[in-house]
This record gives sequence, C-alpha cells and structure tokens, in this order.
Amino acid sequence: MTEQPSMASRAVGAGVWTVGTRLATKLIDLAMLLCLARFLGPAEFGLVAVAMAAVVVIEALFELPMAAALIRAPVLVADMLHTAFTLSLLRGLVIAALLLVISWPLAVFNEEPRLTALLAVLALAPALRGLVSPRMVEYARAFNFRPDAMLELVGKAAAFIIAVAIAFNTRSYWAIAAATVCGPLVTTFISYFIAPLRPRFTLTHWKDFSSLIGWNFIAQLGSALNWQIDRLLLPRLITTAAFGQYAMGKQISELPIQALVQPLARPSMAALASAAESRGSRYLQLSHGIAFVIAPVLGLMLVWPEVLVRVTLGESWLPAAEWMRWISASSVLGLPAILLGPLAMTLDRTRWLAARTLIELLVRLPLVWMGALRFGIPGAIAGSAIATAIGTFTALFMVRRLSGAGVIAQLVTLLRPLLAVLLAGSLLWLTKPVTLGASSLPQLLVVAVPIGIVYLVVYGMCAMLAWQWAGRPAGLEQHLLELIRSKIMQRPSQDATGSVLGQVKTK
Repeated sequence: MTEQPSMASRAVGAGVWTVGTRLATKLIDLAMLLCLARFLGPAEFGLVAVAMAAVVVIEALFELPMAAALIRAPVLVADMLHTAFTLSLLRGLVIAALLLVISWPLAVFNEEPRLTALLAVLALAPALRGLVSPRMVEYARAFNFRPDAMLELVGKAAAFIIAVAIAFNTRSYWAIAAATVCGPLVTTFISYFIAPLRPRFTLTHWKDFSSLIGWNFIAQLGSALNWQIDRLLLPRLITTAAFGQYAMGKQISELPIQALVQPLARPSMAALASAAESRGSRYLQLSHGIAFVIAPVLGLMLVWPEVLVRVTLGESWLPAAEWMRWISASSVLGLPAILLGPLAMTLDRTRWLAARTLIELLVRLPLVWMGALRFGIPGAIAGSAIATAIGTFTALFMVRRLSGAGVIAQLVTLLRPLLAVLLAGSLLWLTKPVTLGASSLPQLLVVAVPIGIVYLVVYGMCAMLAWQWAGRPAGLEQHLLELIRSKIMQRPSQDATGSVLGQVKTK
C-alpha cells in the first residue's frame, strides 16, 4: 500500500469521527433550541443574540491558533505545551476584561440595561474555552479524535440539562447564558483527566506561535466581523422580537457549516501538511469531499425551511424560515474556497487569509449597512451574499497560488454534488404542498420523514452515478465504496470461519 492512500484513509477516518461528533453535538444543540423555543420567545433569543455577537467578535479578535502551531511542530516538547497554556490563559483574561469594559456602553447603545449583567456572565465562556489541556493536541497529531468527541459530547449534554432545567423553572433568557458557560466549564475540567498536564507559566517557545498570531489576529477579526456584522447592526434598526426571528433563522442555517465543515479543519490541516508535492490534488479531493457531505443538508434548508422550522421550533417561529432559506443560499456561494483557512495555516501563509477576510469585510460593511437601512433584513442578507461571492472569488486565486490547484478545477469539485442535490431536491420541491398541508406536528413527521429519507437515498445514487460518469476519480466516493466492499467481504469470511469452528466442535 502506498503512503498516500494510507494518509487519505486516516484523514477520512478522522473526518468521520470529527463530523460524527459535531453532528451529535449539533443534534443536542437542536434539541436544546427546540426545548428553549417552547419556553422562551423571540425577544429573549434576540437579547442573547445581541450579547453573543459582541462575545464572538471579541473572542475571535484574540483567537490564538494553538492547535495549528502544535500540529505542525516536527517534535512536540513539554515547554511548547506550557507556552500554549500560558498564552491561552492570558488570552482568556484579556477577553473577559474587555467584555466587562464594553458591557455598559453596549447596553446604552442598544437601550437595553439587561446587557450589562448578561455580558459579565457570558465573558466566562471564552475564558474557559481556552483553558482546555494543550496535551489534547497529541491525539489530533495521531489522527485520534475520539477523546475530542467525548469532551464535546459531555460538555453539550451538561449544557442541555442546565439550560432546559433553568428555562422550565424560570422562563428566562438566563437559561441560554447558563448553557453557554456550562459547556466549556465541563469540557475544560474533563480535558485534564483525558490528557493530564500540570501546567506552568512560561513563554519560552513564544517564537513557535508568534508567526501565526500576528496575521491570524487580523484574519480572525475580519472573519468575526464578516460573520457578526449583521447581528451588530440590525438590532438598532428592527424590533428585538424581529431580530430574534432573524437570529434564530441564521443560527439554524449556520448549523451545517458548524457541524460538517468546521470539524474537518483539523483533519484537513493534518492531511495537507503531509501532502508535499501532491498538495493541490489533495486539496481538491478534500474540497470535493466537504461539498459531497454538505450539499444535501443545504438542499433541505433551501427547499424545506418551513418544514424544518415547524418540526424544530414550532409555528410561532415560521417567519425565521424565509431568512433561513436566503442565508443558506448565501452559504453556497462560500463553498468553493472553504478550505483556504486550513491551507494557509498549514503553509504559514496566514497573511493571505487575513487579506481575503479584509477584502470581504470592506465590501460587506457598507453593503450590509446600506441594505439594512433601506430594505431591512432582506437588504442585509443581499449585501452579505454579494460580499461572500467577492470573498470566494478572491480566495480561488489565492488557493491557486498556494496549492497549484486551478480556479476551474476548484469550481469543478462542486459540480457533481450540486448536480446530485439539484436532481434530488426536485423531489422535495414536488412534495412541498403535501408537507406544508400537514395540520399537526405528528402528521407532518409522518409525511416528511419518509420523503426526507428517499431524498437522501436519491442524492446518494445521483452522486455515485455522477462519480461513475466522471471516470471514478480518487476521492470520498472511492473510499466509501472500498469501505462498503471491505465490510461485505469481511462478513462472508467471518461466517465461513464460524462454520469451520462449528464443524470442529461437532467432530
């Protein structure tokens, strides 16, 4: 067996674990949203969304790519882990202090006094998130993501229990805040049992991190503002309840990226770091694999947002469905160059990533502001979509320079998944009147679940036929087919072994 298939198999296995874990955690998040939406209203969600927009921007402003620096290190020594812990601790203290400082001005700006205390509590979450044991990266270097899976699942489960208990008893937005803090608290605590480390304060290996931190600061700031600028601007232009509907629609539409794309960043970095001369082809394979996985989920959100909202949130949240549809359509525009971040960090070219995010931000800020002023939420979404398209166009040429993968080749990686989801999505479109006509949630589930399963089966068949038509190129489809074959081949051999053992016992 050659080295590349072995590495590809390890990357696929790691991707399965990370995506499977993130899917499980997002299912917990979805269940939590479903429960909280029954106890809380759009106004409560809108209030927390305003506070969380500030938290996300400040946290991203001081994001330190510790995992990237530790993964790419040729040899991992103890002082590097201690330096990573020290930097993370300093980062958490700075973030918490800044959030406390801006809490009162933000409350005055939004004419919402409750934001002061809310931000003070939410400041604990990013501080705790950065204190996870740095030794956890040793598992990632070995393509073993099971410990990370356990951490995420336990943290999410604890947050779910706390949030639902508080919401049921108080009907207060503090349930969301408690869940936001409880998750990282539990995760950080358990990480030191899985990857024991007695940290000490030192910055002796600062140079191993400094090259990533400088440009990463700009890249993370631009990325956070690109992601949160609508949440920062819209609360001043629309009611809290309307903003809550929009924030919920955006939160659900972002779940596919968070559950299917973000977990693949670390396995992708590990795979790209070992690719050497074949980095361009491996980048294309990884991009196609991500598109293959995420396309059917985006198809559901584009065609069936009303069904998803009715099932998860209830009838009172139906206005969020339209925002979910158009935000998901905007997400499709960002797919072609979604792995630019892992590629740039692998090659220590974070300044390229910073340039891309700044270009996109300079376009997004005026377009979203003017669109929101003139047309409200639809204008903000349209301005964001245009900025995303321009950012993707810029990223395509950056990827070509960094990996050698041509612009057309990058776009072609999306062709087969999008064609398959277009054919399968016609089934959802044709059956939409039946699903929307359901008068109750049980009736909706009886109709929608079988149709959804058939939709996924049709998508898989169309994707595999397109792969055959393309000449069976190397990629995720080939690995899935080989996995299925190995399982089928293994079963008869096990049955045969059992039969022989049975004959021996009889004799």
